[in-house]
Amino acid sequence: MQNGPLAIFVSPHFDDIALSCGGTAARLAQMGAHCVCLTVCAAPAHDEAALTGYAQGLHGLWREASGRQKEINSVRREEEAAALRLLGLHPVWLDVPDAPYRRSADGEAFYTSDTELFGRVAPEERRLLVPCIADEIRRVALENGGARGRVRVFAPLGVGRHVDHQLMFRACLRLGPRYGVLFYEDYPYTAVEGALRQRLEEIGAPAQPRLNNISDLIGLKIASISKYKSQLGVLFGSPEAMPGAVRAYSSSVAEAAPGVQYAERVWRLRPAYSLGVE
Repeated sequence: MQNGPLAIFVSPHFDDIALSCGGTAARLAQMGAHCVCLTVCAAPAHDEAALTGYAQGLHGLWREASGRQKEINSVRREEEAAALRLLGLHPVWLDVPDAPYRRSADGEAFYTSDTELFGRVAPEERRLLVPCIADEIRRVALENGGARGRVRVFAPLGVGRHVDHQLMFRACLRLGPRYGVLFYEDYPYTAVEGALRQRLEEIGAPAQPRLNNISDLIGLKIASISKYKSQLGVLFGSPEAMPGAVRAYSSSVAEAAPGVQYAERVWRLRPAYSLGVE
């Protein structure tokens, strides 16, 4: 059991914490907090032969980008472990498959296109997955010494409307005030003009921003993101484009804090949440 304060970073997928709040996580770890990265959608596909054409296409892209032909979930776990070591986070992986792998009780795939993946969460998943994820976060908090209230949870805001990010957002709304939930901006989705504003309007609850100065940690953040070779082409067009894109967005966030070069932003939502968001 840890003696210091506990910070749980809820990550829908391998890579979300390094991308969205890697500087904040590294700062807390350096300050002595016990930092856990709880990656929710960490389970491999149950049967690669039964993957939809959409999921097979994603696997092909990831394998080509990584330069490796081994099972893609193993590749992504190795990438995640290397990135978290740099940031000072302890990995915890849940047994939930990624959205393109999940199916209904009748065996129908929930998400078979980009439109569905960045659209409406399946009602069956809202009903079953959301409370299960919330319970897992509580379990991880208890097992890591968060029972005495010295816990802070960082959760995705849901910018970009990826269904897994929406599910994590809903799950973390259930945690209650003792978990001190702060919602991080989902990068790179939040770099799209208007995406953050649209998401805050969808949520419909008063939101207060908090900026974290990561000027001295921007190099470490970029180094951690670089570990995700399988994802860099999809997210940034090429690995070479990533550092400049990360610096540009972090600089744009820092414009709200005079004298700060690079920053990350999290949001505190008041308890009067609107659950009308999809």
